[in-house]
Amino acid sequence: TKTTFVPDEEVFKKYQYRAQHVEKLLWNYAFLNTGLTLNFNGEKIHSEDGLKDLLNQNLSNDPLYPIIHLKGDDIEVAITHTHSYGEEYYSFVNGQHTTQGGTHQGAFREAVVKTIRDHFQKEYDAVDIRSSIVAAIAVKVMEPIFESQTKTKLGSNDVGPDGPSMLAFVMDFLKKYLDNFLHKNPKVANALQAKILTSERERKDLAGIKK
Repeated sequence: TKTTFVPDEEVFKKYQYRAQHVEKLLWNYAFLNTGLTLNFNGEKIHSEDGLKDLLNQNLSNDPLYPIIHLKGDDIEVAITHTHSYGEEYYSFVNGQHTTQGGTHQGAFREAVVKTIRDHFQKEYDAVDIRSSIVAAIAVKVMEPIFESQTKTKLGSNDVGPDGPSMLAFVMDFLKKYLDNFLHKNPKVANALQAKILTSERERKDLAGIKK
C-alpha cells in the first residue's frame, strides 16, 4: 500500500515537513513494535528492546543503575533513576503517546511507591522514591476513553469492560515482576535504596535550611 499526501498550497501556505517531529513519532512506533523496521529518508528506525531503548535514547543524565525492563501481557515498563530533579515519564496506550499522562501513568506512580515500600519494608516518603525517576509505561486497553480529541490523556478507569481497574492491573504487575527483579538483582536494589536515602536526606536538609 502506498499512501501519498500533498498539502493544498492555498490552505497550507509555505508549508514544510518537520522531519525531526516525524522521526520522533516513527521512533515511538518502533519502540512499541519491537523488531519492526521503518525506513525514513534513507534512515532505518528499529528497536529490539522496546521501552528500554526509548529510555536510553532520551536520558539526559547517566542512569544510577541499569534500566529495569519488564514485560507482561498488555503491559511493558522501563524504570531507572538519574541525578536529575523531578519526575520524567513516557506513557503510551495502544500505541498512542499520552503526553499528558492519565490513569495508567497515575496508577504506575502509585504502584511503584507501594512495591518499593513493600520490598524494602520501609515507609519511605513517596516524594523520595519518585525523585529523579525516569520511566516509561505502555499498556493495551480495550475501548480506551481519552479526555480530549487529541488522545493525549487517558481517562479509562478499567483495562476493559470486564477487566480489572487500571490501578489493580498495574499494581499486580509491578508487585510481582518489579519485586522479583529487585530480589534477583541485589546490586540494583542497593543502588535504588541508596538513591531513595540520598533524596530523603537532601529533602530534610533543605527543610532544615528553610526553617
